[in-house]
Amino acid sequence: MPDILLVSDQEKRIKSLKRRIETWRVFLVALYSILIWTESWYPAPIVGTVSTLFLMYWYWDPPIITSISLFFMILSLIDYSIPRICTYVSQPQQWTAANEKKFEIICESLVKTQDTIYNQIIYFLDLKRTHPKMYFLSLFSSCSLSAWIGYTVNNWIICFILVILILLYPGVKHNEVLTKFLSIFLNRVTNSIRSYTEKDSDKTK
Repeated sequence: MPDILLVSDQEKRIKSLKRRIETWRVFLVALYSILIWTESWYPAPIVGTVSTLFLMYWYWDPPIITSISLFFMILSLIDYSIPRICTYVSQPQQWTAANEKKFEIICESLVKTQDTIYNQIIYFLDLKRTHPKMYFLSLFSSCSLSAWIGYTVNNWIICFILVILILLYPGVKHNEVLTKFLSIFLNRVTNSIRSYTEKDSDKTK
């Protein structure tokens, strides 16, 4: 019974999210197609765009207050312009069932991501209450490691790598790139071992 209630609650949240971001659906579906690499060349513009933005910011090197102001200015501009552009470009009759399915997948993924983050927060709060020593050691160790990495490695390189990994992750997961790479690697190792044993057996004969 609790599982049924959880599923029902999740479906309600998905429907609520769909209503709230409906004006963004054309943009989100297009972005979703890029992130999951519906075309094999999509990783190149993702990496290229992120690299260009980081290079521009590194070259300009604005102060922190200016950076924060620009960030929120760009966010407000996107929030104002994207829904209006989507409404102007795409007519309701052009919205297909396939697009609706993709939009539902996006909303479901957003809700599941929100649940994952919430569950992790609850887990750490419970860990703090039930096992305070383990909580302290885990938090202290992770913060110490992060501080050491941040001190020894250029912070912009770390941010660049993290952004690239986050943006490439949906495509890697959807196309099972790691599984395919691991399969190819294991096949090559197996073939190498087989060829080596065959040569060794031929020598003994």
